Amino acid sequence: MKTFAAWPLIIAVLLASTADARQTINGCQITRRASCPGVNLSGANLTKSNLAGADLAGADLSGANLSGDRITEANLMKANLSNANLSGADLSETYMNSANFSHANLAKADLSQSTLLGANLAEANLAGANLSLAILKGADLTGANATGAVFTLTSLVDANLSRVDLTEAILIGADLHNAILQDIRFCKTTMPDRSINNSGCSK
Repeated sequence: MKTFAAWPLIIAVLLASTADARQTINGCQITRRASCPGVNLSGANLTKSNLAGADLAGADLSGANLSGDRITEANLMKANLSNANLSGADLSETYMNSANFSHANLAKADLSQSTLLGANLAEANLAGANLSLAILKGADLTGANATGAVFTLTSLVDANLSRVDLTEAILIGADLHNAILQDIRFCKTTMPDRSINNSGCSK
């Protein structure tokens, strides 16, 4: 009986070992504080991984599934995350200067206090995302869906917000100095001065 009782534990250990082995992709171990600059992780399934503090500068994560991941205080500068799924991911306090998030899904992601200088967020889905205290100076958000997104005290200096949907977005205290604001949709939008802008609501 003792022998049979030990089997569940043995099977659990074997399964855990197999899971760990699968978390090494192109020489990069998907773990906290991983050091994998320039690694190719395009199309990888990294759902709910913990990459907090990881160095993924210049990495190719295009089309990767990073939904629900914890990527706080990481280095994603110049990384390619185009078409990636980052819905619900925690990217707070992460460096993402010049990163490519075009067509990426960042719905309900936490990008608070992150740095995205010159980042490409064109056509990205930022619905419900938290960008409070983030730095998006010179970032390109052309055509992004930012419905319900929070930009409290966010720096959008020199950013391109052309055709961005800001329906129900919150921009309290946001810095829009020299930002391009062409064809933006304002509807139930809380502006930097706390006023409500309904100029783009359908009549």
